[in-house]
Amino acid sequence: MNVALINTNRYLSPPVIPIGLEYLVAPLEGAGHSVSVLDLSFSEDPPGDIATFLGSSRPDIIGFSVRNVDTSVFGNNVSFLEDVKRLITTVKERAGVPTVAGGSSTLCSQEPLREYLGVDYLVYGPGERALPELLDALQAGKEAPRIIDGWASGIEPALSHPRAKTIDYKPYLDGGNPAGLELDKGCDWACPFCVERNRQVLSREIPAVIKEARALAEAGVSKIFLCDSEVNKDLDVTNRFLKALANEDLGIEWIGYFRPAPFDHDMARLAAVSGCRTLTLSVNSWDLSQEGSPYGATDVSLFCKLLKDKGIRIAVDLLIGYPGEGRDSVEKALELLRGLEPATVGVNPYIRLFEVTPVSRVATISPAGGRLVGQTNDNHGMLKPVYYTNIDEEWLKERISGDALFVLEGTEETVNYERI
Repeated sequence: MNVALINTNRYLSPPVIPIGLEYLVAPLEGAGHSVSVLDLSFSEDPPGDIATFLGSSRPDIIGFSVRNVDTSVFGNNVSFLEDVKRLITTVKERAGVPTVAGGSSTLCSQEPLREYLGVDYLVYGPGERALPELLDALQAGKEAPRIIDGWASGIEPALSHPRAKTIDYKPYLDGGNPAGLELDKGCDWACPFCVERNRQVLSREIPAVIKEARALAEAGVSKIFLCDSEVNKDLDVTNRFLKALANEDLGIEWIGYFRPAPFDHDMARLAAVSGCRTLTLSVNSWDLSQEGSPYGATDVSLFCKLLKDKGIRIAVDLLIGYPGEGRDSVEKALELLRGLEPATVGVNPYIRLFEVTPVSRVATISPAGGRLVGQTNDNHGMLKPVYYTNIDEEWLKERISGDALFVLEGTEETVNYERI
């Protein structure tokens, strides 16, 4: 089949190379399909570019990469779905072929998102096996499910994906932006606000990832963003990967998201020698005060100390205000981070609610002293921005005002690692 893949993400703060779309090309070609790619990120005339692309590619099916439903943060939130739907509608008006959507946005909602976008099928999770399987079913004349679980199909762990072949990297890399690289998908933690919670961890083979990193270096990439939900989900796997990356000596800097545990001296050392200069640590204030949490203040303290000793700068994402959480818990988190002195702390008192997250059920049924903000009515699938908070913003501003360490998330159009 002739497969057309279209990147619909046009948000450029910062511009993000569509790695998920790139990861579909080799599996599709390996299954005998012809693949054409249209990247609309920097397009000055999307309808015109769509018409030209469809005329040359003559697709039998069209896949859309939909990265996010919105920017998630409360302040200055930008919703993307209307623009994405408009692009998809333009494509469908010109090409009467089956359509399928994928991308990280599909973890936020499945059937409501499929209905809203107006596509025939939606793949949530990995698409590198699921999409070829869908095409096999369509070619055989079989009825395929409208919602397809990519985790059930899995990934190609030994495949090193070709990079910078179907996407022009130059406009993305201008200004020092990173290119993505993935070691695994999924997350084994159960954070109640996260759409990636309790997802099977599907790990790629380290030699395949290193080969891909080498290809990025050869393509002129100087900085890599490790796209895993958290880099350090498995201590042994992460340390082996960082050791292999260090041995490759590519001269590439890398950044990524971490959780406070597991972490040890070896990981701090390997992070430094493999090219890490800055990273982001995700912390939830209620986990620091709750018995039985996966980490505590001791873990956060050790993490920061080990990395600061290696000269690595830390940006902390601090989420506060879970239903039922008191101010004393938030105060404890703020004081802990003041004492640890990371490079910056982005404080987020608004929890974005999604239909798939447990906190949404708690917040909407029993707000526990908090309130809902945003699109509280006529919001099927919670596709439009809606938040829970039990934090008085004026009280919070009093606690952090005058301290340059803290930034109230949503007040700047930047991502955390850009602040350092």
